Amino acid sequence: MSADPPTSGSEDLSRAQARAQDRDLIERALAGDKSAFEEIYERHRHAVYKVAFGMTRNAEDALDVVQETFLKAHKSLARFERRAALRTWLCQIAVHQGIDLGRRKKVRRADSLEDGLVPSGEIGPRAEARERELKAALQEALSKLSEKHRTVFLLYTVKGLSYREIATAVDCSVGTVMSRLFYARKNLQGLLAQFAR
Repeated sequence: MSADPPTSGSEDLSRAQARAQDRDLIERALAGDKSAFEEIYERHRHAVYKVAFGMTRNAEDALDVVQETFLKAHKSLARFERRAALRTWLCQIAVHQGIDLGRRKKVRRADSLEDGLVPSGEIGPRAEARERELKAALQEALSKLSEKHRTVFLLYTVKGLSYREIATAVDCSVGTVMSRLFYARKNLQGLLAQFAR
């Protein structure tokens, strides 16, 4: 078994400083400071993307995994054990999200064979009322997003554009699209929490 290469004192110090900064950001985020989680996202999204791309071998899928990873991390931040490095924890989540995405794609392929043969979801007056209620709540929640976040969210979910196509459409970088989509989803998740099953 080979030993790890020796590290200089300055590398150890910078790692310790990075972990201390991450711990501070986590505490601030848990205390309700929204900008703290934004900073966590900006600090670690490139590392998470590398893992996601390694899992999926597809840029669009990797970007989806990054989004799902940070949404899950945001929900689970209070359960993060400080003994591990934040980046390691996020990359572990990305691995699991990459596996889940692969499974969902297989299920989607199988489901496409059954389209039109099996009725989907609930039916009846209660289901219709719930669907109307959800649509109204979604419209209201969308109206509370900033125009930039709402535009990116709608281009991605309704129009089905890729991250690169959205970046071209709104004249910004793919990273900015990722960031705006992440915050739009996070805010909508909070606004529509009552509809989560």
